Amino acid sequence: MVAVKACHNCRTRRLRCDRSIPECHKCTITGQKCLGYGKLYKWVEKATPRDRDGRKPFVSSAPKAQRPLESQSRLDTKTYAESNQLSQNVERWSHTPNFPLLDPLFQDLGLSSRYYLNYYAARFCQDLVLYDSPERGTNPFRELVPMSQEYPFLREIIIAASALHFCNAMRWNRSPRPAAEALVDALRARHRAIKSLQTVIEHQKDLSDVKLDEAERDALLAAVLFFVNFALIDSGKGGWRAHMKFVGRLLSMRTSISSESSCSATETPNSQSDLKPYLDLVTFEPLISLSFAHQPVSTSRSLSIRDYIASDSMAYYIWSNALDSLISSGTRAASTPIEFDGHYTEILPILLRTEANSYHSCPSRLLYAIFRTSQLAKDLRSNDTGLLNDHQMQSCLELLEEVQAFDCDAWAAQVCTKIIAETGFLDEAELGYRKHIAATFRAAVCLYILLVAPEVRGQVPHCAPHNKVGDYPMPTLTNTAELATTVFYHLSFIPTNSPLFKFATWPIFLTGVETADCSRRAWVLDRLRDMRDLCPWGMLTSTMETLVEIWRIRDSSRAPGVEESETDESAPTETSIVLPHGTQNSHNWLMMLQGLEIDCLIV
Repeated sequence: MVAVKACHNCRTRRLRCDRSIPECHKCTITGQKCLGYGKLYKWVEKATPRDRDGRKPFVSSAPKAQRPLESQSRLDTKTYAESNQLSQNVERWSHTPNFPLLDPLFQDLGLSSRYYLNYYAARFCQDLVLYDSPERGTNPFRELVPMSQEYPFLREIIIAASALHFCNAMRWNRSPRPAAEALVDALRARHRAIKSLQTVIEHQKDLSDVKLDEAERDALLAAVLFFVNFALIDSGKGGWRAHMKFVGRLLSMRTSISSESSCSATETPNSQSDLKPYLDLVTFEPLISLSFAHQPVSTSRSLSIRDYIASDSMAYYIWSNALDSLISSGTRAASTPIEFDGHYTEILPILLRTEANSYHSCPSRLLYAIFRTSQLAKDLRSNDTGLLNDHQMQSCLELLEEVQAFDCDAWAAQVCTKIIAETGFLDEAELGYRKHIAATFRAAVCLYILLVAPEVRGQVPHCAPHNKVGDYPMPTLTNTAELATTVFYHLSFIPTNSPLFKFATWPIFLTGVETADCSRRAWVLDRLRDMRDLCPWGMLTSTMETLVEIWRIRDSSRAPGVEESETDESAPTETSIVLPHGTQNSHNWLMMLQGLEIDCLIV
């Protein structure tokens, strides 16, 4: 039996209703309460614009003017420095936004919910890309705002992450009352998102024979990715691991679909299937054999939010593997990868498609080298003797050679060409900044390899003081101090008003781990604070806390009267530290860091 007309939800959203009785299945799948087919009574002319829970939000000042959403978020890459004032002068956000969201679908939301969606579109989503130009559409994350109105679980987690972002900005600018109000809003919205997402998943289990369409899969993956972002904005500790596992489970729902498209993908290996970004993130271990000289992919298809969601998910997975390879705990076992028969050669193209405007600015080939190194580190830890065998030594040397051969100048020129095509504008200094950021990551990856496998240092040739690739010298890899100096040198050329300044957290963390110089340690902390002023993400605070704890261990191990082989058994601190017994070399930072019981994702 079916109804004679569409349900109220589908009519409002202008969708084709299946007219099922007593409830529309399309509403149930998206986690909405179907309003049915009968008469619908609505309250009109409310006395006060209160929230759904009846309390008046802290953003209750009367607006002075009404302006549309597009004019409020009008930013361009030419004025990136001015746009950063939004984060430095966040007091302006403690008032009601100057406009309502004009779409009729937003009018049913509470005032604070509309405010946080506005904050997301005008401020928060700037942190998710390098170049934000609404006129050119270079920030696909704004596409999530209209998409979220169809999927409550996505809307609520976006509101939650935006409220927490606003909370951090207020708290670090000494505005405790708005920060406390925003924190409550964030936690409530996150709870609503969890409940809505649970309802959708349970309903999908009941209807196992009904497959989600592409838009619904996009919304689910985007929602879980924003749960990870919520954890990173909070502190970067704890919850992100569970969410990344959930990302893997969600993506495994597409295994059968990916398998069905594998035949056509084999026949046309250069084609970009819409389903290829949805490879299971926990099944990338077999990628270690992928050639480092993979050909660039075509960017003929315009970038969409799907590309950025897949790319960010991949990057988070790689950064988490990199940290685990340095800091491992016996109480935190790595999750067992799920078997997957997909096309692993499509992983690097996923990263390459968005590298010109990706938030981390790391060259995709170097990011993939980080992943390969993290997989090699797992193999090294399985050695009973603790020494590298011939095959492992050869793998490390090959990785070093490939990374050292990376051409920073050619990469910078290629990326700048993509930027001009996407934004229509390129600052004349951008090419030089891109060369410096590429050289920074190249040195950082080499440093990472040497920290993972310190025995390699004795195998690297000493024939020349420097090797050159382009105009930027690459030191011979005799010690990690030279590489740390290289990272410091190139980062010093990136000014605070450059988009590339926002997130270079991983190279800074590695050089901070390596350096023992007090002035350089102070520079690292100052740099991270400046980044946090621009992007109020709690993971930056956690990164500083982790570095301070590592420095404490390093300094105490070198204190007078303390043998290098002894472990530091001082009183436990907020971050519990357990050093392994039998450490013979205080400069072996892989051994020093193993047993550091932290759970912070550094991206």
